[in-house]
Amino acid sequence: MEQFDLEKLENALICVERIADGKNPINNAVADNDDVMNNPIIIRSMFFIKDILTELKNNNGIIGKSLGVRKKDFPIESLSLYQYSGVKTITRLTEQLNTGIDEKIYKKLSYRTVTDWLKKNGYLIETEDEQLGRKVTLTTEKAQAIGITHSLQTSMSGRSYYRIEYDKQGQEFVVQNLPMMFD
Repeated sequence: MEQFDLEKLENALICVERIADGKNPINNAVADNDDVMNNPIIIRSMFFIKDILTELKNNNGIIGKSLGVRKKDFPIESLSLYQYSGVKTITRLTEQLNTGIDEKIYKKLSYRTVTDWLKKNGYLIETEDEQLGRKVTLTTEKAQAIGITHSLQTSMSGRSYYRIEYDKQGQEFVVQNLPMMFD
């Protein structure tokens, strides 16, 4: 991983911005209409390069992820913002819970974190379904009692599958138990 000189990076960014704005990069004078700096391809290219250089600048001159910088675990305090908005699958619920967290700082909540915990604690069970001829995940009576249910569905391609849904009570159960899922 290479780190670039931030002063040189800043100078390059100024030159690229000027060219993108149709100006001479040295004296900042507006370029003539027939000047190559007013060519739409050049202008679009300079804006593209400007975006890349800006991102490089924001990353302290380092290309890629900087070593040793680890994201923090999902911010449990963000759960206070949760609001029920209809029956959902676990994928949609985790998407909702991830909304608003700063992904540069925090790890996103994975649906696997939730489903693995639910399996470990007897709310979901993996079993072989003879009718479908494959392993499936189903809810237990324990899960159904708290608003986590399954139903047999058919995809647009005609394939049958079990859809697990979380009603308001089920979603609130997940949200309330998330801190324990990270232990």
